[in-house]
This record gives sequence, C-alpha cells and structure tokens, in this order.
Amino acid sequence: MQSLRQLVKSEKSRLHLAIALGALASLLMIWQCWLLATLCDLALHQQQIPPDLLLHILVLWLLRPLLLAAKDLLGLAASQKLRTSIRHQLLRIISQAGPLRQRIAADGDLSTRLLEQVDALDTYISRYYPQLYLVVLCPLFISIAVGFQSMLAALLLLATAPLIPLFMILLGKKAAEASQQQVQALGLLGGRFLEFLRGAVLIRQLRAEPLVLNRLKNASEEYRSRTMSVLSKAFLSGAVLEFFASLAIALVALYLGLGLLGELPWAKALIPVSYQPALFILLMAPEFYAPLRQLGADYHAKAQAEAAFASLKPIWALPVCTGGDAQAPTEAVVIEFQHLSLLGSEHRAALLKDIQLQLQPQQRIGIIGPSGAGKTSLLEALLGFQQPDQGQIRIADHRLTELDPDQWRQQLLYLSQQSQWLSGTVRSNLLLAKPQATEQELDQVLQQALCADFVFSLPQGLDTQLTEGGIGLSGGQFQRLALARALLKPSWLWLLDEPASMLPIEQQRQYLQQLELLSRGKTLLLATHQLQHLQWLDEVWLMNEGQIVAKGFVAEIQAHPLYQASYRQELT
Repeated sequence: MQSLRQLVKSEKSRLHLAIALGALASLLMIWQCWLLATLCDLALHQQQIPPDLLLHILVLWLLRPLLLAAKDLLGLAASQKLRTSIRHQLLRIISQAGPLRQRIAADGDLSTRLLEQVDALDTYISRYYPQLYLVVLCPLFISIAVGFQSMLAALLLLATAPLIPLFMILLGKKAAEASQQQVQALGLLGGRFLEFLRGAVLIRQLRAEPLVLNRLKNASEEYRSRTMSVLSKAFLSGAVLEFFASLAIALVALYLGLGLLGELPWAKALIPVSYQPALFILLMAPEFYAPLRQLGADYHAKAQAEAAFASLKPIWALPVCTGGDAQAPTEAVVIEFQHLSLLGSEHRAALLKDIQLQLQPQQRIGIIGPSGAGKTSLLEALLGFQQPDQGQIRIADHRLTELDPDQWRQQLLYLSQQSQWLSGTVRSNLLLAKPQATEQELDQVLQQALCADFVFSLPQGLDTQLTEGGIGLSGGQFQRLALARALLKPSWLWLLDEPASMLPIEQQRQYLQQLELLSRGKTLLLATHQLQHLQWLDEVWLMNEGQIVAKGFVAEIQAHPLYQASYRQELT
C-alpha cells in the first residue's frame, strides 16, 4: 500500500455513488433556496402564493435530507467493509510472517494497531474522502448559480474561498504531528497493558500490584494529556476556519445590503441586485462555505488516519513468503542452501550472507556462534515465512517457496527460545499439537521430555491452569513441556533453538542425553551457545555475522579461535 488514496480504491464505486448523491443534494439545495427566495419575494409584495410552490419546497425539504442520509450510509458501509478487509489482510500477513512479526512490534502493540489504528481510518474513508470531491463540486455549482444573478457576488465568494483551505493546511500540520505522536503513544500503552495482563500471576506473587497500577496510571494520564493537546489543536483549527467563513459571508451580506439601499460607492442610488436574487445569494453564501468548513473539520480526521496508516505500513511491507502448491515430502530428504541471503534493514545488518550448505537425511547438525550470528535466522529460513532476498533453499527437487507452506510446516518440529502458551490447562496446551492424543500418549511424551515428575506433582496435574504466556512455571520447566508438546507431532525435520538454555547444568546434561535418543533417525538442526554434552552431533557449523565460517566435528569446532574467544567462560 502506497497511500490512503490507493487504499480506498477497492470501495470507490460505493464512495463515488455517495459523492454523486452529495452533489445531487447540493443541486436540490440551490433549487430550494431559489424557491424560498421566490416565496419571500411574493410575501413581501403581498402577492398570492401558488400551492405548487409550497409543495415543491416541501418535497425538496424532505428529499434533500434523505439524499444526504443515503450518502452518509454509503460512506459508512464502504468504511466498514474496507476496514474489515484491511484487518483480514493484516491478520493474514501476520500469520504468514510467523516470527517475522516481532521485527515490527510486540504482540500487544500489533493488537492495538489492528484494532485502534484500523478504526482510525473510519472518518477518512466515510467522510473526508467524499468531501474532497464535494468541496469542489458544491461550491462550483453554487458559484455558477450566483454568477447568473451577480457576477461580483460570485467573484467575492471565489476570492475568499482559498483562505479556508490555506489556514486549514497551516493549522492542520500541528494537529497531524500531534496525531502521529498520539498513535505511537497508544501503541506503547496497549503493548504495556497486554504485558501486564500476561504477567498478572507473577505480579501478584511479587506483590508488585501498587507499582504496576502506578505505572499504568502515569501512562494513562500522559495519554490523556496528549489527547487533550490533540483536541485543543483540532478545536483551534475549527474556530479559525469558522471565523474566516463568517467573515467572508459578512462581506457578501454587506455588498448585498448596501446595494439594496443604493449606498454602494461605485453605484450611488442604484440597486445592482434586486431583493429576490439578493436573498437567494444570501441564502447561498453559507452553503458555499459549508463544504469547505466541513473539510476543515474533517482535516483532523485525515491527520489521524495518516498517522494510523503509517503505523500499519510496516506490516504490509513484511517480506513474507506465500509459498506454492507443491506437495512437501513426508520423509527425510536432502536439504540444500544455495547462496541463501536474507538482508536486514537500515538499522540491522544482513541476517544471512551467501549460505551454501547441504543437509543430508537423518543428519544431526549443531549451529553455534555468538549472539546475532544468524543461528535463529537460519532456522527461521527453513520455516518458510520469509522470502529470500538472494538464493534459495531446495527441499529434494523443489524450492522451498514452491511447497505448500502449511503442509511443509506439518513436517517440522520447531522449538523456539520462548514457546507460546495460551491461557488454559497444561493438558489443553499439550493437545494443541495433537488434539486427539490419548492419556497414554501424553504420559509417554511427558516421560520422554523429562517433565512427568513436576507435571504430576502439580496440584491438579495435567489439569493445572496456566496463564497466557506460560506464567506459573519456571523457564526450564516450560522448555521441557515444549519438547513434550512437540513430540506429539510426527516430524522428520527437527529445528531446535536453544532448547535447554534455561535448565540448570545437571538438567541440561540429562536433557541433551535424552534428546540424543529421541532424535535418532531424524534430520536435526540444533542452534546452541555451547557444545558440552553434544559430542553425538554428526557435524557442527560455526556462524559469525550471518556466514558459516567453519564446519567440523565437535572437537574441531571447540578448537577454533572464534569459539575459543566467544565461549571461554563455558569451557572453564
């Protein structure tokens, strides 16, 4: 998406119909004002008023509000449909992005953007966009109608009209800057509130409720102050626009009034515009400026929508891979990295640089390197969420981007450094991997993952409640539970990212020994910071700054200078 104008193109037929109804209502208003001027002129001269004149005025009085209501309803319908479509697009991109979404913001901030910032587009779509056209059409119609009665009055209207959008732009810049800051503040506040909700149990255990409540109070008070600042700028902008519109109407009224009195300096004792046309022009003057004033009132909504759209653009820009429709292999095959590169951003170096590797079926590989070396990026590349910037990954005879992504990921066992947990029981979280798993299967994977002892010692065993994010157990316990959940899913390719990093040293040794038994016959990529208890690996790849700098057995990599420099603490 390049701009807000392009965003509304999918609903342009409905919005253009709304614009047409608004323009038609403007024409009816011109006709209604002429009939009202005629009625007053007849009453002034004490002439008989035709019944059909009253009937026409009544019909126009009823029909015009109906047209305006239909215009507003069409705008609202277009806005609702477009915002629903935008949410679906963004949700699909986020789901396709997988772990890439964390490059944009935390989940709390993303949730705020999908809810609050998408809703902030409403007024722009339903009101501001149609008004951009009506602000040209309606004054044009009115100036033509007035010009037939008084060319000077029409020129006065046209000469003063640019003052309103000029001051609208000048004052609107400040409101736009304030709106941009407000969007950022709302995202941070939403993300903070979600994190506090996720950690509610831990907060209660630490008795930190007063501290958290105080921080939320301060953040909400700051947000309130920002909101009032934005509103004050919007109200100031509206007041200035109203002032200039009123001043312009007063100039037209002064000209018409002096003309009717014959007191115009350049036309003494002459009446350039008679009573009926003068009354018609005077009725038209406020309507001439009404679309401009409405646009000025909605300009704040435009600034708010632009700020919201700017916060959504990074989600559209995520380099996600949609995949193809080729069938993914259901048994171990050769995986080959062919000159694979994943570029970073202006604030982040390249993630992977020209990776050329081959992973044989049932081969177990360790990936080691300092933080930021690209270990996690290499694993995530195999998940197929990101479109490679250069090169490719081949899975047997197909590119990874040609495979059905959902079917491919069904063949994977992936353990990230921090697994996702939902609010519910231990059982319900385990069953996410295999909903139809039996009690015997659950007991088996708990034993295999070395977590049966602490799970069955919980107050309610498998039916113990967990909070969202996994608060309630230690990090090491959750790493073992994550492995148990993953074992419920049959997979031939295992991608493990620091699976034992939160375990004590002795438990790490037991965990890695058990992992050696469980991973036999599997293709395994294990990202780690240390090589202790991993002598069973077939090969180790040493990474640094997104590149593979060395390959070899565990002992060979442990002797490498980069490993010696980076992991001296672990070796001692």
